Amino acid sequence: MASAVMSSARAAITSRPIAPKRGAKPLRAVRSVHPTVTVAAAADEVTVKQHDLGDCKVRLEVAVPISVQNEAYQACLEGFAEKCQIPGFNYKKGGGRKKGDAKLPPASVIVNFVGAKEFASACVEEVLQMSIPVAMETVAATALQDSERIETAFDDLKKAFSGSDCAPIGDLTYSIGVEVVPTIKWTGDYRKLKVTVQSPGDDVTDAAEAESIFNAALRNLGTMRVVADRGLEVGDQVVMDLSAVNKATGEEIEGIKQEKFNLDTGAARLNLPGLVDGIVGMKTGETREVPITMPDDWPQAFIRGVEATFTVTLRELFQNDVPEATDAVASKIFPDASTIDDAKAKILESQKATTAAMLEQATNEALVDALAAICDAPLPASIVEETGRQMYSQKMLEMQVGSGLSMEVVNQLASPEMVEKFLETDRKEIELVVRRTIACEELFRLENIQVSEEEFKAEVVAAKEEFERYGTEYDVQRLVEQAGEAIEARKSMEWLRAHAEVTVLPPAGTA
Repeated sequence: MASAVMSSARAAITSRPIAPKRGAKPLRAVRSVHPTVTVAAAADEVTVKQHDLGDCKVRLEVAVPISVQNEAYQACLEGFAEKCQIPGFNYKKGGGRKKGDAKLPPASVIVNFVGAKEFASACVEEVLQMSIPVAMETVAATALQDSERIETAFDDLKKAFSGSDCAPIGDLTYSIGVEVVPTIKWTGDYRKLKVTVQSPGDDVTDAAEAESIFNAALRNLGTMRVVADRGLEVGDQVVMDLSAVNKATGEEIEGIKQEKFNLDTGAARLNLPGLVDGIVGMKTGETREVPITMPDDWPQAFIRGVEATFTVTLRELFQNDVPEATDAVASKIFPDASTIDDAKAKILESQKATTAAMLEQATNEALVDALAAICDAPLPASIVEETGRQMYSQKMLEMQVGSGLSMEVVNQLASPEMVEKFLETDRKEIELVVRRTIACEELFRLENIQVSEEEFKAEVVAAKEEFERYGTEYDVQRLVEQAGEAIEARKSMEWLRAHAEVTVLPPAGTA
């Protein structure tokens, strides 16, 4: 019989879901796990022993008696007999129109037709389908969704069906590894938090920033003219190739190399201090090496502080003829502005709103950091890894938007090796984010914070509209889950802000 037929028949008789979805949301329940518990299914007599391994891990030892295996064995005989259409037999479950349709072919005929290995595998899968839900019911309130993994080798399980015609020969046992929500202990009173934050700006810094934004917008209206008779001056627009090596090791720094990188030296905020000064005077076609110390806030921690040598090749050089700041260009600088003064006022207003949002964000971060500091709980490994991967994706998106990185460079940075390196080097930061999440979710539960149906629906609609605005595909179920998580996090922050003592210091560099 062709393997395709065997596969489809096997799939047809083992198509029930392995385990039901559990209601416990990740990191939500806080019930402790007892060291050893035995649970017996009344009908099937499947027994489960539960062992706490620590670090949010539990092992379930599942024993399936031969009576249950016989049920699985019989189900596989009937399933294959009906699906495989064995020559000389026309078996139908429950009987058929013709006499003899209800007669099951001999087990030896079915097993020989299907193949012993294929049949034994199907029996094991059937046993798992019957017993895993029973086992998972013992941790339904605390298990992290989809965290269960069968630890016993499949080939070892198949040995249970090594009797005559693949019949079961004795009890079958296997183990399941499961991650559970952590048990949380508070080392301080979260109702009496005190935090101090530094304001990101004031009237003076907002005015300076607004002026810078205005000048950059005006420069964007300029006309580019090719420069051939001089070297680069600050204010020129350049197209260049660049790469970098670690000065100490001589190895290339991943994620830096770019071709035809476009830079406005008069307005761009390039997070590479010294690069613009280092290329002043360069002419088209010239190559120059520039020493740069990688900034401490570079997205990839393992690159921060590295002494690097940048190699820059100037491909094209343009002079930007910036127009005069007149009312005629006001609406191009800021939408709906009628005059230059109006444009400047709107930019300043927008900057003040940005500063206020940044202060709110800084306050929120200080509060959740203070909350996380008094939250003592083990961290589930799967949640740490998933969070880390999400954080890295977000960093790549920010770099692409903020620095104008090409998709080629983004793909280099998103390689599995780079992601794994991030998970390793930034583990402390990732764990802090997870601990924040755990603490906020526990606060939400303890204070019985409520979310109305209207609030939840509005959050879902807003999230859906944002995805559709950017033409991004999304999973509806995950979108709903994320909307719930987002509104719960926001309400937890509102509670913290209302109950904590917050001191705001003036911006850095001001008295």
